[in-house]
Amino acid sequence: MAGITKTTIHVLTVHFNTPELTVDLVKGFPTSSPAGSRIEVHILDNFSSADNLQALQDGISGLSNVRFEANDKNVGFGVGVNILARADYIKDDDTIWVLNPDTRLDADCLANLEEALDRTEYDIVSPLIYSGTSADRRVWYCGGSIKTSSMRIQHQLYDEDLAAAPLQPFDTEFVTGAAPMMRASTFRTVGGFPSNYFLYWEDTLFSWRARELKFRLGVVPAAMLWHAVGASSGHGQSPTFYYWYARNRFIFSSDIGFPRWRLIAGSGAVQSLRFIAKALREPEGRFRKMKEAVRGTFAGITHK
Repeated sequence: MAGITKTTIHVLTVHFNTPELTVDLVKGFPTSSPAGSRIEVHILDNFSSADNLQALQDGISGLSNVRFEANDKNVGFGVGVNILARADYIKDDDTIWVLNPDTRLDADCLANLEEALDRTEYDIVSPLIYSGTSADRRVWYCGGSIKTSSMRIQHQLYDEDLAAAPLQPFDTEFVTGAAPMMRASTFRTVGGFPSNYFLYWEDTLFSWRARELKFRLGVVPAAMLWHAVGASSGHGQSPTFYYWYARNRFIFSSDIGFPRWRLIAGSGAVQSLRFIAKALREPEGRFRKMKEAVRGTFAGITHK
């Protein structure tokens, strides 16, 4: 690592009613990385309930490297990250690491990810993300592709045993928004996350635009973190997920120049119906979730 000037790593996390998860995450961060970069953690509260907001503030009180701010309304994930990333004190050559509150770093995750970014082979890097228990670790994200024929995101090796993951860094079309790391200048050049998505698919559009600008996206398997995926709780995905995921699939299609009618005809329509049918396989609240998937589909089709 000789010859590399160390800057600051800014960890950006958007909080909404999960104070225990967020506090546990940020308490685990040191004030500097193994390579010597200063670490600052930035939390944006997205209009949590009063009790959860207070619990978060109490939990991070006294942490010298944590900055906190709160919104007076819920602006969604992507806009929340954008607010944090545009701060004047984050310089273009600083590193930003967007992290979901429900993630936990394995040993050496930060060191391996920072080293991969410093090598400059990739402009945007992601750790290998897994879910499950310590006795049954399953791949959640190990690279992905964007299937424009059906407008579908495919996670490579999804739900496979973690041992099936590759060992060396590799290119990917899609980097999930759960834990991407990059220079602040890269994030700003891409334009940040789209402002009209609220939740879901904003990382897909970000990845698409980044690749159009010739930025290289990579996965670093030596950097691993655990993700508390909603479906692993036994309650499945939320109605909110079904609405926004269905809606934004149509918006994404339009944003990259594909007519939305392709999602209601042919292979695109099959994928649309599969997503609605997925709601009916949920362990709880399946009819409400199906209703939200249908409502989101209609909102996506009719969006101006």
